[in-house]
Amino acid sequence: MPLASNQPAAKSFKFDPHALANEELLYVYRGRTNALLVTVLSGAVMAGMLAWGLKTFAALAWFPWMLLAYGWHWAIGRTDKATGGIATPLSEIRLHIAAAGLAGAGWGSAAIALPWLNASSQAAVMVLLVIAVITSLPRLVVFLPVFYAYTAGVLLPLVAVLPFLTADTRVLGGIVLLVTGLTLALSAREIRELLVQILLKQITFEQVSWEDRLTGLGNRRHFDDKLDGGWRQAARQGVPLSLIILDVDMFKKFNDKYGHPAGDECLRQVAAALAGCVKRAGDSVARYGGEEFGVVMVHMPMADARSMGERMRLAVMNIGLEHEPSSFGVVTISIGGATIIPSMNSTPQELVKQADEALYRAKESGRNRVEWNMIT
Repeated sequence: MPLASNQPAAKSFKFDPHALANEELLYVYRGRTNALLVTVLSGAVMAGMLAWGLKTFAALAWFPWMLLAYGWHWAIGRTDKATGGIATPLSEIRLHIAAAGLAGAGWGSAAIALPWLNASSQAAVMVLLVIAVITSLPRLVVFLPVFYAYTAGVLLPLVAVLPFLTADTRVLGGIVLLVTGLTLALSAREIRELLVQILLKQITFEQVSWEDRLTGLGNRRHFDDKLDGGWRQAARQGVPLSLIILDVDMFKKFNDKYGHPAGDECLRQVAAALAGCVKRAGDSVARYGGEEFGVVMVHMPMADARSMGERMRLAVMNIGLEHEPSSFGVVTISIGGATIIPSMNSTPQELVKQADEALYRAKESGRNRVEWNMIT
């Protein structure tokens, strides 16, 4: 029977909490190079105070340790140019928390010198420690475990040395810790909520602008981005990259026979069948345009990619959507694929061209079939 024509025109937007967590982590390391420069300069000031209040060896011992501790946090936040994400993934969040705690401890360890400093130097060191926490607030607080770890690393050494200070300095240190704690407690969650609202709007906009509203798959922009990123990743790792381009057989005749609303529902069901065949996290299926779809598969050799194409062909055929003008009687797809190990002598456009040529052969050979090109 032909499809009903009263289906909704677009898939409702569904928010992915994992996308927010990833975006939060990206925000933590946004502007990390500038943060490193500020840390180096502030650390130089702190080292100068330690050298002035004690001896040069104290500064020479603390400053490299602080840079090493902070440098690890800086390093794990480096950007993966192939994916546009953080090189150390969200799944390793404990590593991010540990690095933040160590970065804070790099700063906080300066408090160990307080018992040997004069009163003015003690006050200056405590102020710098508080500044180290407050200046990190707008950037780190969006991911609270990271911010709390950093804050604990800075302030706990100060708490530990308070019993070894004079009575007046203990009072001053206690006031500093109390005021800082209250400020952070009142500000942290409020600032985080504001930042998260901004990130939510940003993620929603990006997902909608990269999503095909009819099928819920990625759109052509999404496809181009995944192909470009997959190409660079495969070239860097020296692994095969496979591409599928497919389209719905005789789709114009389907529209003419059953109407455009039924055609839209047909594309939705085809898209769902294709998406159901894509199991690996790194693979991506998108609406290439019209009734065409594309699938990008990194680290996928030709034999496995071709098997994926066959599963997709059967999945669509097994939906059983009536297509009277077709010789198969149901909706089918034709698939063209290509596989390459990217090099400096090839481009993503060559992969697309070869997949297109394979798709043309599939249609010329009777449709409802898979054809493949291996680029050497």
